[in-house]
Amino acid sequence: MSDPKTIKRLIGCFGTIQLITALSVLKAREKEQHELNLKYEDYLIVTPLFAPQGQNEEFAAFITKMAKSIHSWENIVYLSLNQTKSITEQIQRYGLLEVAPFFHELVGIDEVDEIYLARTWNLENTILMNVYKSAEKICYGDGIGIYFSHAAFLPDNPKIDSLKSLYNHIKKQIKDLLPRKEVFQKQEFDIGYFSLPYAFGEVPPMETVVLDRRIYLKTFQTLRKSLDKLVDFNYIKNLQAKICTESVSIILTSNFSEASRIPLEKEIIAYREFLESQKILPNSVLLIKPHPRDSKQKIAQLKSVLSDLYVDIIPLVEDFLFYLPFEVLFMELFLRSDLTKLQNPRIFTFSSASLTLEFLFNVECTIGFGSEIVNKYFYSEHIAGRLKHELDLLSTVGKVRNLIAA
Repeated sequence: MSDPKTIKRLIGCFGTIQLITALSVLKAREKEQHELNLKYEDYLIVTPLFAPQGQNEEFAAFITKMAKSIHSWENIVYLSLNQTKSITEQIQRYGLLEVAPFFHELVGIDEVDEIYLARTWNLENTILMNVYKSAEKICYGDGIGIYFSHAAFLPDNPKIDSLKSLYNHIKKQIKDLLPRKEVFQKQEFDIGYFSLPYAFGEVPPMETVVLDRRIYLKTFQTLRKSLDKLVDFNYIKNLQAKICTESVSIILTSNFSEASRIPLEKEIIAYREFLESQKILPNSVLLIKPHPRDSKQKIAQLKSVLSDLYVDIIPLVEDFLFYLPFEVLFMELFLRSDLTKLQNPRIFTFSSASLTLEFLFNVECTIGFGSEIVNKYFYSEHIAGRLKHELDLLSTVGKVRNLIAA
């Protein structure tokens, strides 16, 4: 038998759940290629994380630690937002060919065969796809393999859209007067691997492979077996003891104020009003699982504001829990090793995190604030988009439940 061919793979990710999803897609690709006599060298680049000030470095460090605990890497690097801006300025000044060697040195490789990214349209991924333009470009989606286009992240406001159109028109007129110099070529994905490719009414523009949820579950189970490398198990045991005999609720917060969709004080009030509407049971314990891009100060304020509603409130803000994918903590606290349920906590979610829990573990989540709270507290330019997102979440979760029940 001839020596195996080496396939060099570069994975770009911006969070721990994205890392899990990317690794799941790697395994799916390996299964497809198992007869081709291949071996793999894997490189990980952690792209800008957009966490609150002071939290980016610890977030990147946790992603790196988690990545090493469950996979073998040739190299792992963190590309900060400041580095991204600096590299972009250098490319604009000197051209891509001049700057590419620096980028190769940063990542640790000159050429790759495959590059795995969640999306094409953000700056750091544009750089990666141009620096390694000969690579096969593979989309693994956001969250647990969900495709989002750029339009999904824009505010739904005609006035803002008009101003943007005017700005882009003026910018184009000025640009036409300047010497033409191509900086980046438009790049597209060759193929995408998703769990729920048509969620939120999206239609991926590339060839699409739909993966079975068992692919993702296997990666989570691998992470669960490696948890002792990442968390303080004494803390986990104490937490299990606190909640094993109580009525437990879990709220998965989101980074609404950090993303300028709602004022901070109103976000906290919105969570309280929502929970008050949910008929809190006597002697209930509340676990607060922050979004990795939440500010820790916000979570402390939220605990204080909710303190009279629950017999105990436990914010999961330790460094080893703040950035850990909640799904693996849920497995450890509430599921046996065969994934049957130990407890049935009430789960309140406001994002696509609900899809992961419903899709993987068949647990029912309560989703979204509802129109009254959204209309009362969100910034006006984000109300329509937020209401649509909540309706899309509910619709997609309904499809997931039907899929699992079939």
